[in-house]
Amino acid sequence: MNRNRFWVFTFLFFLLHAIPAASQAVTLGLEEAVQRALDQSLNLRKEAIDLAQTEYSAGRLWSEIFPGISLSAGLDLLPRTPLFTDPGFSYNSDELSYALNLGLRLELNPSLSSSMRRIELAYRAQLLRYEDARKQLEIRVIKNFLDLITRKENLAYLKESLDLADQKMTTDRIARENGLLSELAWLNSRLSVETARYNLSNAQGSYQNALGEFLALLGMDAGTDIDFQGTIEITPVLLDPEQLILEYLPKRPDIIMRRQIIERLELSRNVTTHTSRSPTLELGTQWRGGSPTSGPRGGLGDPFTDSVTGSITLRVPIDPWIPGTRQNQNIRAANAEVEKARLDLQDTETQAKTQIRSLISNLRNTWESLEIALLRVEFAERTVEATDEGFRNGTVEFQELEDRRKDLLEARQRLLEGELFYQSLLLDLAAALNVEWKTLTRQGAGEGPRPEASRSIQ
Repeated sequence: MNRNRFWVFTFLFFLLHAIPAASQAVTLGLEEAVQRALDQSLNLRKEAIDLAQTEYSAGRLWSEIFPGISLSAGLDLLPRTPLFTDPGFSYNSDELSYALNLGLRLELNPSLSSSMRRIELAYRAQLLRYEDARKQLEIRVIKNFLDLITRKENLAYLKESLDLADQKMTTDRIARENGLLSELAWLNSRLSVETARYNLSNAQGSYQNALGEFLALLGMDAGTDIDFQGTIEITPVLLDPEQLILEYLPKRPDIIMRRQIIERLELSRNVTTHTSRSPTLELGTQWRGGSPTSGPRGGLGDPFTDSVTGSITLRVPIDPWIPGTRQNQNIRAANAEVEKARLDLQDTETQAKTQIRSLISNLRNTWESLEIALLRVEFAERTVEATDEGFRNGTVEFQELEDRRKDLLEARQRLLEGELFYQSLLLDLAAALNVEWKTLTRQGAGEGPRPEASRSIQ
């Protein structure tokens, strides 16, 4: 009995300690969420590997002019002898020989300088891609973070709507049992509860799916309950698009990448041109050691002899200067690629300017819509209060009260959606300008928001 009682107390002890731990939510701030995503991203790890490889190559440009070194050793096991012709096969060990060869070869061409610069450019381009990937992931995490906050607040509104419908149905049930409520009004009351429950269940399912994807992005266990912490203020951003274009457009990653592509193609063109048309100077030397090549032969017992040779060769190509040859066509193709890259840069700049202007225009329009949405919420709250009072006094029908509550819920949801859309636009503008969104907010809020229009997402 004592042993059984001991195991029961032990089980209850662990159960009581496990329940709070399972229900306790994990507090997560915005910066911590971003850092978790950056640490867990497999794509960033792959980009980091590529970056390390290009950095290694850029730090060893001397390899482009490092001479070719070759070392060989040979042993003639079967000296030259007839097999089927006279005087027949005869193995002569005095004809055995061995040789050691060490060679150096160096080619000098004007294209070496462009090749080195192209390696350095590859490193800068990879570094830009890595930084851009980090920034894009950060923006994605922030958007998901804000979206989950909005969904969670919407769940609170839907839960409040369900509680009100439940309270109303409880009151109507008593009235129905006392014969003071018609069957139609009772059915409408039950329908309102089920509709509110359906909307809440549907929103909860969507929230859980979005939360699961967010947890996977952060490398956290599925099913973890998150308590989102942080405040992102929503204020009007008063910015001049033309000034932003002039200041930040050259810093956009895609613009920089386009310029790097042009530079890389120019360097490739130089390499092709110099390799095809410029003279090439070849410096070579070779050392040979082994059995003597002339005189009395004694096989492997011959005394060791060695020799060294050196050569300088200047090669001057002729055919690349002749129009229509294959080498000449390759040079023309390289020039064409450079011209196409310049046109691509011009097109990218045009699209970037249009995007920045459009985002700022949408921010202004969305801010005006937010002000209207905020007024709608205030008016809807006052209307619900007045309608509820009229319903209690018997001057307003239930359907009117239900419609006003739906209007309030719809107004709150529109305000939440507008706030989320405004923040998404702000993040997109920060990405388009390649700046931190906090810096952009401080820079654009010069005149400051009107107190009654400022809102924040908690």
